[in-house]
Amino acid sequence: MKNIILFLITFSFLISNGQQSKNMSLNSNLPYAGRDLSDIWGYVDSSGNEYALVGVYDGTSIVSISGSAPNEIFFIQGASSIWRDLKTHEHYAYVTNESGNGLLIIDLNDIPANQQNYNWTGGSLGLSSAHNLYIDNGYAYIFGSNIGNGGALILDLSDPWNPVHIGTFDDYYIHDGYVRNDTLWSANISDGHFSIIDVSDKTNPVEIINQNTPVNYAHNCWLSDDSKYLFVTEEKPGAPITSYDISDPNNITELDQYFSSSSEDVIPHNTHVLGDFIINAHYRDGITVVDISKPDNLVETAYYDTSPQFSGNGFNGSWGAYPFLPSGIILATDIENGLYLLEAQFIKGCYLEGNVFDSTTNLILSGVKVEIVGTNIIKQNKITGVYKTGYATSGIYDVIFSKPGYNTKTYQGVVLQNDSLTLLDAMLSPDHIPVSFDGLVIDANDLLPIADAQVKLI
Repeated sequence: MKNIILFLITFSFLISNGQQSKNMSLNSNLPYAGRDLSDIWGYVDSSGNEYALVGVYDGTSIVSISGSAPNEIFFIQGASSIWRDLKTHEHYAYVTNESGNGLLIIDLNDIPANQQNYNWTGGSLGLSSAHNLYIDNGYAYIFGSNIGNGGALILDLSDPWNPVHIGTFDDYYIHDGYVRNDTLWSANISDGHFSIIDVSDKTNPVEIINQNTPVNYAHNCWLSDDSKYLFVTEEKPGAPITSYDISDPNNITELDQYFSSSSEDVIPHNTHVLGDFIINAHYRDGITVVDISKPDNLVETAYYDTSPQFSGNGFNGSWGAYPFLPSGIILATDIENGLYLLEAQFIKGCYLEGNVFDSTTNLILSGVKVEIVGTNIIKQNKITGVYKTGYATSGIYDVIFSKPGYNTKTYQGVVLQNDSLTLLDAMLSPDHIPVSFDGLVIDANDLLPIADAQVKLI
């Protein structure tokens, strides 16, 4: 149950940051001895055994994770590539890479006894390479291929071992995408936006609309379970993961921006939605979990740094995450440090929201920084005067409001609780009080008024 907690004054409670993990722990790790990893996907066989499908620089690794420790049960050699992405359909895996050999198809039935696989090129289609793919309702969507502009190739998987190319959307290079039913949400990284594409007619996909993103570098996107919200990453230093209300495609609204709390200039990579949370691969900051139950107030509630030897800007660390296994294990690939099996506590955030006003005029103020002391959480309020922020851990905090031209104001003893909303309106006073006066400037000799006189205050 959600409660409204009113502002209380009491003592402050400080929480330190900078640790390797918060609300997430290591189950196990499988190193790959100097071989770089890329993306990750999961698979569950008919007996309930769980597997990690791991993209490796020189091929694809199939790892059993149902035993006491992760164990690679077989490996498929492939073209050398730092980009390798994987998805599943029924008991088949499909793997793309950016170097060559086409689309790898793996029969996962009765593994490891059965290790059937082959490279599909589509005959006259001539598929050689691709960046990524998505599978929905028996259709595979291949993104960033060597065909045309590298848009979306649509494959019919009625016969999963022998796909049939039935359509193409090629208006843009598509880096990544998400499909649900008859709609494709594409991340068009080179064009600086994401698109909503009608794919109800697979032979003739049509773009509905596109939307520019904060740094014009849409890298990956994922849809909320109710199809009302889209979450978009941008693969640039210090870029946000942004939430959008896309319930009306003709009126897409940006709701909030989330930045990793652990370090500045870190690069977000991939995000996935799991119920009320997004699970993110955040390169040098590792894996982060963000509460999205309030899409206009994204609150980080867990993280695990898989590469503590790195921080800030750089293409090291966590590449991908897969949070959809029945066991609840989160699979994560770290480029340098191998496969991670993580266990997260999915807790709701503590929400703090309100308005900021000028104390002399009672007018709203925008551009105000709101800092929850001791948490590295600093957000700026909107042009409407509204601010929305939060933290993972309940407690009693000081909250600082600051804006150039105004005296900084600290509210002490603000109570925050998980899955609850605290309301706090702030009043800021100008750092100088405006003074107005009127009168006459007269000549000292004849006492007549002097027009256009300049008055200087000392």
